[in-house]
Amino acid sequence: MRLTNYRRAVLLRADEYPFHQVTDTFAAVAGSDPSWNDGHYVCAADQAGTVAFTSNVRLYSNNDVLDGFVCLRHAGKQYNIRLSRRLRPDMDQLGVGPLRLEIVEPLETVRLVLDRNDIGIRLDVTCHTANVPYMGPVEIRRIDGRLLSERATYEITGACEGWVEVAGTRVELEPRSASFFRNHSWGYQPPRGGPRPYGAPTPSKRVPGLRQWVLFHMPDHGGFFFADPSGRAAAGRGAILLDDRIVPVVDVAHELEFHPGGRRVRSGSFRLTDIEGAVREYTFTDLGWVYCQGGGYFGGFDDGLGQGVYRGDFHSEGEIWDVSHPTTIADADGREFEFEHDWAENFTVLQQTGLQHAGRGLAHYECVLIR
Repeated sequence: MRLTNYRRAVLLRADEYPFHQVTDTFAAVAGSDPSWNDGHYVCAADQAGTVAFTSNVRLYSNNDVLDGFVCLRHAGKQYNIRLSRRLRPDMDQLGVGPLRLEIVEPLETVRLVLDRNDIGIRLDVTCHTANVPYMGPVEIRRIDGRLLSERATYEITGACEGWVEVAGTRVELEPRSASFFRNHSWGYQPPRGGPRPYGAPTPSKRVPGLRQWVLFHMPDHGGFFFADPSGRAAAGRGAILLDDRIVPVVDVAHELEFHPGGRRVRSGSFRLTDIEGAVREYTFTDLGWVYCQGGGYFGGFDDGLGQGVYRGDFHSEGEIWDVSHPTTIADADGREFEFEHDWAENFTVLQQTGLQHAGRGLAHYECVLIR
């Protein structure tokens, strides 16, 4: 007998576990929206400011795409590599070409590897979670009943070890002086997954004001806070992350100083008051910034279509920028330009003050003055 309605199921290792949420394998998601994505954002830096990088490995199940990037800063230059491949049938491999993310121990240890590539950077960095992960509220954005986005995120900080190779130099990362910052997010999140040219226009999410998304790692604790003028569900929230518990933050105060041009934060201080009444004060100094535009954000692929778009079974591209100036970027041919948005990820060395034994650490300090 010929079975005309038979299809071959895609079974993953995850399907061995009794955690299914829909009547299909883990190769499928419940909806058909092409903006559905799931992936890890991993970044790290050393306290000397020698290297800092952001990276992403992300799946777009409904577009059958996996893409990823590494944007690495060293000596005033930013090295960008953007990669994409067809997701199926190799869904168990969290990687594309020379880039891969290994979940060594869930919620505890991950390893990020970038092998040889045309941009000339390499890395092998293992990240060890130091604190309880922080799970933020699920954020749902609707306008006039239209579901525009729906996203879940958790944040993790800790120490990292390994090496980064750039411009012929290998930089060793040691846990006592190098930190990582990671979030895992999933959900419906346009404009990821490609442009939406046929729907009615929607209001911009950008509300003028100061946005701060800060993850930090200190020797004995971690922390997180998010301030955003748009009124998002996660805005105004924060937490002190300890090795056995999370202590919510109820008040954030800050003083900031910017580089000339007012777009990149240079130094400052912030004070966090937690729900138990403890007050922690920190000062910070900028180590340099990374533009995630180099990883494909804001339509940053060469074709202008952004992340999560099918570009063939394998695709690789990238470039090197001079980012030594706080507002102006220069490409390899010396042509100067600026992005119309203000987004960049600052890395800062952090000093806790007011203690007998003051601690020193690092922060991923996204500070954007939205105009």
